[in-house]
Amino acid sequence: MTALPGQVRPPGALQRGTSTGFAVATARFGHKKERTVDKQVRQFLKQVANTVVKLELIDYFHGHPFAMDNASGLAGWLNRTQDDLEDALEGLTAEGLLAREGRGEAAVYSYIAGNPHVRVVRQVVEAYRLTREAVSEELRLLEAGRDRLRREYEALLFTERGKTETILNSFDEAVVVLDRQGTVLLANGCLLKNFGLKDLPKTVAGMALREVVSRETADVCSQALADLGSTGGRVVDYSAGERYYRVQGFPVSGPDGKVIEDENGQPFATVAVFRDVTKDREIERMREDFISMLTHDLKNPLGIILGTSTLLLDNKIGPVNEKQNRLLGNIVKSCSTMERLIQDFLTLSKLEAGELKMSLARLDIGNMIKGILQMFSPRIKEKQLSLTYQTDYDNVQVLADPIQLERVIFNLVDNALKYNREGGRIEVNCGEDERPGMVRVDVRDTGCGIAEADLPYVFEKFRRASANSQVKGSGLGLAIARQLIDSMGGGIWVASTQGEGSCFSFRLPKASPG
Repeated sequence: MTALPGQVRPPGALQRGTSTGFAVATARFGHKKERTVDKQVRQFLKQVANTVVKLELIDYFHGHPFAMDNASGLAGWLNRTQDDLEDALEGLTAEGLLAREGRGEAAVYSYIAGNPHVRVVRQVVEAYRLTREAVSEELRLLEAGRDRLRREYEALLFTERGKTETILNSFDEAVVVLDRQGTVLLANGCLLKNFGLKDLPKTVAGMALREVVSRETADVCSQALADLGSTGGRVVDYSAGERYYRVQGFPVSGPDGKVIEDENGQPFATVAVFRDVTKDREIERMREDFISMLTHDLKNPLGIILGTSTLLLDNKIGPVNEKQNRLLGNIVKSCSTMERLIQDFLTLSKLEAGELKMSLARLDIGNMIKGILQMFSPRIKEKQLSLTYQTDYDNVQVLADPIQLERVIFNLVDNALKYNREGGRIEVNCGEDERPGMVRVDVRDTGCGIAEADLPYVFEKFRRASANSQVKGSGLGLAIARQLIDSMGGGIWVASTQGEGSCFSFRLPKASPG
């Protein structure tokens, strides 16, 4: 059944649960009346109207004393579930406030106008309505305050976002900020100009990166943002048209310098920066061309000087005295040093240009190491060093270029000798690498070691450790060794402690049986 015509649906419940807070308000309301009524109100709240659902039903029937309705109809009027109301209706019926006709789902309830609680009900309803209106007003004020704060926050966010975009747009580097899902949060004008797709909307925030830039550019970003540490990810070289870029990723940090992380401990957002290195590449190429030209031009006259000096030293042209012999020996020695330096420049130039072809062959690396160590015996004895060689193999074949591999091993042993202390040790080990199918060689010394700050640059050309300034060198040997080992399919690295010594290691692939 439904309510009588002319009835207005009362507002839904403002809160769920018991009427404890309302009981206090009602008691205060009743305190202005007679003390007996106050006591009756308290007793009524405790025994009869002891839930908010019952209070809503009492309020409803008090306002509509001639209404007759079932639990289903009342649920629609009061915005409650039918199950909530059924127990409350039975409780009020048992207390003599409501009359029931029928049973079960067919039960219909009506208000007993002559019930003994009429005066108390009126006061309870008045107090309940006052409380509900006060709560409604408080909620309205809270909602208004919330809306005002939201507008202020959005205005502040818009202002700060505008500042950030202005700063990013002033960068010469292309910058894009992404969330964990790869969605663009910010992209500056340089990125959109150099890498953006055609017909992009005015703002790209909220778009997937692949919808903003080409697939190739997005893949480069993914590589730069892989394995991010607190100081950034890997550096990726990228060419687009005639321009060259160096791309690096970084996690977004807060004002305190700490990475902002999500609930899973992952960076909340990441930044990819595209630094244009086209000019740097051009300068580097010009410098390499100049060095290549210079070394080629020096090679011929140096060969004439060395050849002539050798003829004089060997008395092929005529006898020389002791002083002349000593001076000619210095010339030959210096020419040999210059010849090796020129050869290093030429080798490095060919490696960087991709013109040095590797002649890979099967070779016994153990025999090669033994032969090279034998060449160093006089110098090792002269410096009073102890030399040990250990190997896990009787015979192991690697796939490498014999000339270039000999050059690498010679360079590493030569460095271990030059930078060692008098009476120190050189240890050479050849054994299984942690990677299957690879052979590892370690050359360890007890020299001055390398400072931690210098370690990342050991294999860069023209870079020499600051602690080793007293030993002369070009700074090319290790750079060449790295490129040669890389070209033969291996890898090279170093571990060092300043004041204790260094260990240079490289790995090469084993030759397949056959």
